[in-house]
Amino acid sequence: MKKMFLIATLSVLSLSSHAAGVCDSASKEFAAAVEVYKKEGGTAFMKRVLKNGPLENDTRSLSQAQALGQIEQFFGPLKSASVLSTKALGAKSCYIIGILEYENGPAFAVANYYSGAKGVGATSMFFQTEPEQILPKEFLVQ
Repeated sequence: MKKMFLIATLSVLSLSSHAAGVCDSASKEFAAAVEVYKKEGGTAFMKRVLKNGPLENDTRSLSQAQALGQIEQFFGPLKSASVLSTKALGAKSCYIIGILEYENGPAFAVANYYSGAKGVGATSMFFQTEPEQILPKEFLVQ
């Protein structure tokens, strides 16, 4: 019985450690994509976000760069960005909420990163300028 408990405990710790690892990797991938965005623009950002994922060369997914272009028209150039929240969804998937801080206002990015055969890459991403559309109330008001 003790062996079973020990095996179960080690399995849970291993899974949570792996899950934390995918979120660490996903956060690094998001940060790397932001650096590409600052230097090369929205299309290059989306290509970097989707790199290693199943949508890497999907033209519909790359069209998300148009949303970034519209945000830039109103808010100006991207100045900084950071990850606000990560949540492991299983052992290989990480849900990220990030903030993109432009010259005249923020936008929020939501992405799901997955650790697949090629590495960690986004399987989805979308943007909003209204935090209440993405963030839980508890996150916005204390």
